[in-house]
Amino acid sequence: MNEIMYNPEEVGKEVMNSHGRRSKIRKYHMTIEDIDRTRKKWLSDIDNIDKRVVKRAGDKFFNPYRKGIYYYQIQAMFLLGANEWHSLSSIVNRMEKVMSPIMVKRDGILINTWDKFRGKRSRKDAIKCKDHIGRIQENMVFFQRLSRFHPYGYKLRQVCSAVDIKRVSRSGFPNGCYYYRLSTYDSVEKSLPIRDYSKFEFPLHESKYISSKFIGTIISKGELNEVS
Repeated sequence: MNEIMYNPEEVGKEVMNSHGRRSKIRKYHMTIEDIDRTRKKWLSDIDNIDKRVVKRAGDKFFNPYRKGIYYYQIQAMFLLGANEWHSLSSIVNRMEKVMSPIMVKRDGILINTWDKFRGKRSRKDAIKCKDHIGRIQENMVFFQRLSRFHPYGYKLRQVCSAVDIKRVSRSGFPNGCYYYRLSTYDSVEKSLPIRDYSKFEFPLHESKYISSKFIGTIISKGELNEVS
């Protein structure tokens, strides 16, 4: 496990990144004021949510992201049930259900947030173009990032939670099937992501993608450390 974790006190500090270039550490955490404001808004947003759903997540959790795609992915897993595994398809369906009634403007025309997200074009410099499903899966990996640079999941850790990923072998799916879980804890120290490969047979040569940047727990049959 990589021991280099994002430190809020280092924000603005210029350091050498993994590519040998000097880079400034950006802000990825919530301040005390951010936490207070976001928690109050969260409590207002979940006022009409089934109390059993809220209870599953515990009293330390709230959705730490602004209302964009990160927020809605976390919200979908929260609504489906915290601390339970959910299939990618069930998460996508719940996201669509939550986002479709919310209208925004794009190019002066009203459109719901789900259709806006689905129709988003890939970056011009993107090495590999992804559809909306691919972007959702990529974001799940981002949620697990706690390393020094680009720790998108640090806010989740601040609210005693983490997103876990499970990969399962299944006939007809050469890359396996993915399941995701919003896990909540009673302390920040315990709030580290999990990658569960115990029920997945890795294809030959896939170990070339092993990386040491993952901070969390790996569950696997062999000596695999991490798959990026």
